Amino acid sequence: MAQARTSIHISQTEANHEPKSSSKNPSVNTPQGAFHVVLFDLDGTLLNTTQAIYESLRYTIRHFTGRTPKHEELRPYMGLPVYDQFSSLLPGQAAQACEVYETHNLEIHKDYVKPYPGAVDVLHTLKATGVRIALVTSKRQKTATVGLGIAGIRHLFDAAVFCEDTSENKPHPAPVLKALELLGYTQDLACLNQASPLKALMVGDSPWDIASAKNALRFLEDKAEASGWSCPRPAVPVIKTAGVTYGAFPKEAVEAQNPDYILDSISQVLTLCGLEA
Repeated sequence: MAQARTSIHISQTEANHEPKSSSKNPSVNTPQGAFHVVLFDLDGTLLNTTQAIYESLRYTIRHFTGRTPKHEELRPYMGLPVYDQFSSLLPGQAAQACEVYETHNLEIHKDYVKPYPGAVDVLHTLKATGVRIALVTSKRQKTATVGLGIAGIRHLFDAAVFCEDTSENKPHPAPVLKALELLGYTQDLACLNQASPLKALMVGDSPWDIASAKNALRFLEDKAEASGWSCPRPAVPVIKTAGVTYGAFPKEAVEAQNPDYILDSISQVLTLCGLEA
């Protein structure tokens, strides 16, 4: 069915399994679809860094090979840690390439990097209404911090997970699990709060963002099943995924991961949290 550009597309999985709020605990009587926590990717989700990334990738590859690659050649590597990108693009030279890339990328940040329309307002609104927010990015902290400073949003996050903070990066579940840990989620706390499991939303523009959140949920479900807790079963967080269509990846690539929501605007996160967009 065709959808209007400003609509929020809901996947069939989400439509069939919309979580229900518990009436036993007033603290979780939030609007239908509301979330306690929102995890945000950075590049292509909150900040428009796509052109800066392409320019620096092309510059670095040209520096080492004399050849300038086309965007189509680089697109499959977008959203991955820069070292992983160059391990494939410049085998055996990844470490040196990262240094060249980072220097060039930081030099052009002020000219290319800016927040997407509505992104800053979304973060401020979530913060003001008590929704906790975390950054989950595969970018190095040094480079990410510059972009966050340009947008003036670094102080708004309750937690931040950068490339260096986990031994594995997206699509591995580790970054999402780390963010939940930094926000205070633990299995023993979940065991004591069966009626009100944490409801989290992961928002990103890449297939890796969606896969990381889904893998984190699967990991927690498996861990709870095998935990042997004295209570019936630790309450596993509800982790939903929202893929945005305006970032570095084609809409089709995001939809292929079957996110629970497809968003055409970052402002639609507020609607999912039961707030006015």
